[in-house]
Amino acid sequence: MSLINQALRKAQRDRTPNRMNTPEQVSSAASNAPSGGMKPSLAIGMIACIALLIGLIVGLSVVLIKDKSSTGVETTQAPPAPIAATTAPPAELAPASTPASVPATDTPLATDKLENEPDVIAALEAAREAAVAKAAAEAEAAAMKAEAEAEAARVAAMPPNQMTLNWLEEAQVSGVRISSTESKVILNGKAYSVGDFAHYGLGLKVLSIEQDRIFFIAANGKKYMKQL
Repeated sequence: MSLINQALRKAQRDRTPNRMNTPEQVSSAASNAPSGGMKPSLAIGMIACIALLIGLIVGLSVVLIKDKSSTGVETTQAPPAPIAATTAPPAELAPASTPASVPATDTPLATDKLENEPDVIAALEAAREAAVAKAAAEAEAAAMKAEAEAEAARVAAMPPNQMTLNWLEEAQVSGVRISSTESKVILNGKAYSVGDFAHYGLGLKVLSIEQDRIFFIAANGKKYMKQL
């Protein structure tokens, strides 16, 4: 502000002679001053400068006043309006749904499966061993059957014993009794059952007894038949 005031005073001094000057200085200044006075352009320029300075002063004053008002005034907020307390009646709680009764089943739980796992493993192992044993028995039976068939074929291919044929031709059958428990045949006046030796020298046994024929088997497996 002081600088602006000094500028205004200087401008005013330039426009008007100093009152403190002596009459001699005034007369000398008047004598030295041009007769035509100040130029119009210079006067307009000085007026413009003064107006610009005044505008700057006013603008700075407004800015300073606004700064002071913004820093000095405390902003207070009105307290919020109290909210009306609305207490709604508590909603009635729905009764908790009771779990549906689970029907009893015979299905074992997971724990039962875990507890019975050794039994299951043992059962599976037993079943596997039974299957292996069955397969072995079937294989053995098939082998025995094949061996018996081969032996039967070999014996059948053997020529019959002529002495055995002669004895069978001369033997006399006087009676046959067929029974579910023990069948008998009366041969040469003696009774014979299945498995009895009919002739020790020939090694001939009674193999089976039927109503119209008797089968015998020799020691070498050769079979013979006597028709009644």
